[in-house]
Amino acid sequence: MRIIEDADVQALIDRNDALDVIERAYKATATGQAWVSHPAAMLLKGPVSSGSSFKIKGALLENLNIAGFRCIGDARDGDGGSYVFLFETETAKPTALVAEKWLHRLRTAMTGLVTCRALAPKNLQRLALVGTGRIAEEFVRIVDMAFPGLPVVLASRSPERAAQTAGRWQRLTRNPLSATASVAQALRDSDIVVTLSDADEPLFTANDLKSRSLLCAMGGRHEFEADVLRAASHFVVDEIDFVCTAGNGAHWIKSGQITRSELEQDVDATIGEVLTGRKAITNAGLVLAIIQGMAVCDVALAQLAFDRMAKQD
Repeated sequence: MRIIEDADVQALIDRNDALDVIERAYKATATGQAWVSHPAAMLLKGPVSSGSSFKIKGALLENLNIAGFRCIGDARDGDGGSYVFLFETETAKPTALVAEKWLHRLRTAMTGLVTCRALAPKNLQRLALVGTGRIAEEFVRIVDMAFPGLPVVLASRSPERAAQTAGRWQRLTRNPLSATASVAQALRDSDIVVTLSDADEPLFTANDLKSRSLLCAMGGRHEFEADVLRAASHFVVDEIDFVCTAGNGAHWIKSGQITRSELEQDVDATIGEVLTGRKAITNAGLVLAIIQGMAVCDVALAQLAFDRMAKQD
């Protein structure tokens, strides 16, 4: 069984190839050629004194003859580890362990970019990015692949951090990059809003968003309340089970703002259905897309790294 570490993964995978792989993985899911485990994620708490936690997410892509599990260990200090464990579907033999430290950042940012490109309203003037972490940095690196030249405004709970980060990141993109004094100010005039924060508190309300805009929410905790869902004319997800397990959707259910059944019934389409043309989203108002991360994308990218390394042998 091959073990492919982070440095090799970065050398093997091109961002343009990753964009194509993510789109094909979403389409395969929509057409019944790929599916995720049930439940979509299994969680395990570590000892209370350690603050550690563990998670596993599985997927199978029949069209690629691969199955895999993303195995994550999180530590209190932010360390830990993450690998994708790959199998052949016919023989059920393990083939590789592929490191996901960088690959996870790429997958998350790229799924957001694919979603934004598929659902973007017309006549774009500005994109707001809420977050200043490593995944937000990766999004800045790739934003010009879908929206060349589109001004990007960076927002954070700390205006000072947003300004400093925008200054550092400008060299990473050809798109104009700036910062605002508040999250609400960034959203007010933005046609696309991407949230990639680690916030566990409301950062904005539905009133802060343009009436005709796209909100692509990707935070793992709690960034806004269910008033945004109620204000949205369309609700799109990548995979509803995990949306109900983590992030904003899980918070709404836990806090009693909505039931799981109600949230599931509110879904108008999956991003895979939009990409395949099976369902159309008209940009008549606010479009809310919650993208929590599908294991099919992790497995497909890990297999790309494995295939590339096999060709070098």
